[in-house]
Amino acid sequence: MRARPPGPPARLIALDVGDRSAALDPVETALRATAALASEPGVVLLRPSPVAAEIASRLPPDVPRAALLPDLPQLMREVGDRGAAAAALGRLRRGGLAASAALIVTVLRHLPAVARQDFRGIVPVLLALDHAALGAGALRSIVLSAPLTDLMMAAGHRTGLAHVVRFIRRRLGAQAALETLNLGHLLPRLDAWGVAPDFVIGPVNPRGFRMKPSPESVVAALRASPTPVVASEVTAGGTVPLAAGLEHARSVGAAGVVVTLDDLAASR
Repeated sequence: MRARPPGPPARLIALDVGDRSAALDPVETALRATAALASEPGVVLLRPSPVAAEIASRLPPDVPRAALLPDLPQLMREVGDRGAAAAALGRLRRGGLAASAALIVTVLRHLPAVARQDFRGIVPVLLALDHAALGAGALRSIVLSAPLTDLMMAAGHRTGLAHVVRFIRRRLGAQAALETLNLGHLLPRLDAWGVAPDFVIGPVNPRGFRMKPSPESVVAALRASPTPVVASEVTAGGTVPLAAGLEHARSVGAAGVVVTLDDLAASR
C-alpha cells in the first residue's frame, strides 16, 4: 500500500460537476485540466460516472487525482431505472476484475454491519462500489460526500465517521477526507469526538454563500479547529471574482481551495 502524501491539497480542480457531467467532453476536459495543472500544481477532483472515468483515462498518468464518493443521487437514479443488481454490475464492469475482488472483500468484512443496516458497514460498501465505477486507478485522496457526512454527523454517529476514515486510509490506501455543507457544526463535532480526517471540504467565501449555520460560526470553527479545511464555493456561485474568493479563503485559515475549470476560465 502506498504511503499517503502529507497535508491537504492546496488546490483541487473539480472536473465532473453534478448534472453537468453528461455535457462534458472527455477529451476537451482532460486537455483543459492538464493545461490548468501546467500553470499551477493541483489535484484533479472526480465524481464517479462514465464521463469521469473517461476523463481520468485521458489524463497524463502522473496527474494526482482525488474522488468525491459516493454519488448518491446518481446511484439512486440508476437503482430506480435499472434495479440495484444491474446498477452494481455496471460499476463493476467499468472497474474490472480488481475492483470486483476489492468490493467482495469489503462486503465480506462488513457483512454483519450491513445486515444490521449500520453506517459502519453500508458506507464502506458504497465507497467501494463507486470507487470501482470510477476506474481511476490510484487516488491521492477519497472524500466522503456531503449527504453522508452530514447525515452521520446529525445522527451523532462518531464511530461511523471514525470507521470511514480508517477504511479509506487502510483499505483504499488514500487520504481520508470529508465533504460537508455544515462546517460550523462539523468541525467542533470532529474535535470533540477525536475524529481526525486528513482534511474537510466545505463552503467558504466572502458572501457567506452556503456557509452554515452562519458565516461567523464557520470562520470561528475554521480558525479554532486543528482539522485542515479546503474551501469550496469560493466564488459564491459565480458572484465573487476567483482571485477575491481565493484571498478570502486563505485569510480565514483555509489550507486549500476547490476550483472548477469554469472558475479558471472566467478569471482569465
